[in-house]
Amino acid sequence: MSLSAFQGGPRSLVLAATVSVASLLALAVMAASMTGSSTRQGKRSAGKTKSRNKHKQKVFMRGLYNLGNTCFMNSTLQSLASLEEFNTYADNCVRLLAAGSPTNSHSTDAEIAVQLNRVLEQLQPQASRVSAYSPRALVNSLSKKGRWMSSRAEQDAQELFQMVSSTLQATMRDSDPSLFNSDFLANNAPIENSIISTTSSSGSSHSAGSKQHPSRRRSSTAACRMPPFANPLLGMAASRIACVKCGYTAAIRHFTFDNLSLTVPRARSTTVEECLSMYTVIDQLDDFKCRYCTVVATLAQTRTDIQKCQAELAKLDASSKRAVRQSAILVAQTDQQHQLEQALASNPEAELKGIKLVSPQPGASTKQTMIARTPKILVLHLSRSIFLPTGDTVKNTAHVRLQPLLDISPFSTTGHMNTGASRPISGPDAFSGMTNTDLYARAQRNNCLYRLNAVVLHAGAHNSGHYVAYRRVPLPTTDDPSDEASVKTEQPWTEEGRWFMLSDAETSEVSIDTVLSAGTGYMLFYERL
Repeated sequence: MSLSAFQGGPRSLVLAATVSVASLLALAVMAASMTGSSTRQGKRSAGKTKSRNKHKQKVFMRGLYNLGNTCFMNSTLQSLASLEEFNTYADNCVRLLAAGSPTNSHSTDAEIAVQLNRVLEQLQPQASRVSAYSPRALVNSLSKKGRWMSSRAEQDAQELFQMVSSTLQATMRDSDPSLFNSDFLANNAPIENSIISTTSSSGSSHSAGSKQHPSRRRSSTAACRMPPFANPLLGMAASRIACVKCGYTAAIRHFTFDNLSLTVPRARSTTVEECLSMYTVIDQLDDFKCRYCTVVATLAQTRTDIQKCQAELAKLDASSKRAVRQSAILVAQTDQQHQLEQALASNPEAELKGIKLVSPQPGASTKQTMIARTPKILVLHLSRSIFLPTGDTVKNTAHVRLQPLLDISPFSTTGHMNTGASRPISGPDAFSGMTNTDLYARAQRNNCLYRLNAVVLHAGAHNSGHYVAYRRVPLPTTDDPSDEASVKTEQPWTEEGRWFMLSDAETSEVSIDTVLSAGTGYMLFYERL
């Protein structure tokens, strides 16, 4: 399969801090030697010089050796290593293992978690050039859970991602179940069916004041046991089915996800937003049996049976055994009628014990799924498989245009449920007259604004090819409050970054335009702003 990944390698935090401080001292000496003037114009010039020097700071990324068609794994690991919240999550998982039961710490899942964390450490940005790293130990651990990992055959990057995600989730649960009994469940509990809302997420779990690289901040052992401790990959979707015939809307169902698989339209060019629109579109169903219509049909049949029973009872001698039996049947049917009427009046989904439901003719219904709770890390899988009538599968080569920012507000619930079968679960608010800055600010407040942080691309045919990764690295910051880069902006979406391409052991810096125009994206990794 020979797919390659492009993510950054580990960085020596001490060296990074030394380089940053040295750069600031050099700038100070230069400013002092040029002039004693402290005019506002002079300060602006010095600030520009600092910014230029900061941008020239060396950053090196570490590649991963291809161990035999392992580019699918390399690209996925590089992408995950670029995500600050995921790095913290993986680190906390290992910390819990160390503090938990020895039995859990020797399980296959625990071994995978430990080896994964080691690889993530190695893939952080470096202050100097380093050779590629071999993830052999991680491959061996993963092979114990999925033999396909060691088959040397071409594999799928999304399948590897899902294995990693489920393994960490299971490890966290086994290490400390109490975390899943209180705060975790409070942050990930199903949403009430009557109201759909997007909840705010608590603050970051990394310790304040960390001097480490932004993509690899660490939590203390105590902090890792403090809420929130939820999987940053987990979001929640809401799904609704409504009957066109009677207008009944079934209870909205909720399910968690760690990535969304989006169908890529068969077109020459498309966008991520168009793929999300296909995911949240209102689909027409022709074979769905509405619960309300089922209860109505059963009630109608019950009333008919009651009329027949009454007519037959009227012909019988009231003292005969047959009349007694018919009277008992009539009582049961009357009780059944009462239950059905109560269900229609209050809850058609209620359990109807002892009642054989009549199956009505399937009618037209609609189904829609929307994002009800946004994850800290949004992972999108662009499904490019096209299934031909011949039974063959080919790759959809549509060019998917990317943007640095993704606003998922149109695809998320807004807080109020629509029950109409032809209406979306939750309609968007009015955006007319709002500037881009206002739209971004609004999306950020609603936890719906994301920054693109990594991309896994696939080159080749459906069953063969090569994976490569693009990875974003934040610009290094300093402790100097006069440095513009060290001041938190009220518009975080304007923060810059550097992009690197990683193809197994090969790494190189690329422009953001190169990333956005690549077009062959297979997995997209976003961090919520």
